[in-house]
Amino acid sequence: MDDTPESPALDPLDWLLPGHRAAPAEALPRIQALCAAWPDLYAAMFVVLATHQELPREVLAAAVKQFRSDLDAYTREDVVGLMTAIWNGGRSGFDAVLRTRANSPKKGAGSFSWVKE
Repeated sequence: MDDTPESPALDPLDWLLPGHRAAPAEALPRIQALCAAWPDLYAAMFVVLATHQELPREVLAAAVKQFRSDLDAYTREDVVGLMTAIWNGGRSGFDAVLRTRANSPKKGAGSFSWVKE
């Protein structure tokens, strides 16, 4: 096999290389597989964001929302916010933004009787 740059071998992981520009339709099956492979919401969103940096977050948010039922209660803007939090603040940023969303799961009244929900 010729390994010169003029005739590169077809590598199934070429889509991970820097500078690869995939169309959203090409990325959709990969995003679906990644969402299915990671049961943890943070991990799934992190890996999708890390492996599809060339796509706008709005597109990624729509795709992840389509394949993750645990995001049904959130708007696309909420999911974009979660992705931004992952990118900028890691797990702690993700958790902080998740707690502030209107549709986030509530943890009961708690011990703060003066806090209204």
